[in-house]
Amino acid sequence: MSTPPGSAEGLLLPAERARRGGFYLGLVLAAMLCMVLLGALVVFVTCVLILGEGIEFMGSVGVVGLCTGLPVMGGVVSLLLLIYLVPRYSALRIDSMGISKVWRGRTETVRWADIDKVRFNSRRSYLILLLKEGALPELPNAVEGPRAVLMHSLGNSLWRRRRPAQADLIIDAVERFAPGRYTVEPWNLGKGGATGAGASV
Repeated sequence: MSTPPGSAEGLLLPAERARRGGFYLGLVLAAMLCMVLLGALVVFVTCVLILGEGIEFMGSVGVVGLCTGLPVMGGVVSLLLLIYLVPRYSALRIDSMGISKVWRGRTETVRWADIDKVRFNSRRSYLILLLKEGALPELPNAVEGPRAVLMHSLGNSLWRRRRPAQADLIIDAVERFAPGRYTVEPWNLGKGGATGAGASV
């Protein structure tokens, strides 16, 4: 649930950890199921149809372990990675100080004085900050060329269902606290620069 900018406080878009974590969990489980089915199919074709071991061979402990062992191990590793990565999703805050990433216990703020332009990519799924020359050299550059920092993702890169209203809230907040910083010209992450209205990322 987002908090629109008020008279004294700014916009806060909470981190959607549960929604994104649930999506990736479903993706991992689906991949595990596909690997189990593929392994069973390979064993069936190889041992039953080609080598003629008989259908009862499919019930042996060794075959079951072969079909399920690797997918389960891969799933466990993937779930451990999810446990590590999902809490790292940050909330977004825009206020009179600047634009901030907010985690539990710490905040990383890019001040308005360091921001030249605020843009989205052409699909309005990523928030990009173009920094002024010499500002914040410690921040990683999203692409080669002008100093561009990828500040916020409005949705999963693999899931096209995003929150389109969030982009409008971000634009309103930027115009409220730093009029003129937002530009509608999209930023092409793939080519490292601004694009025309018809380009896509």
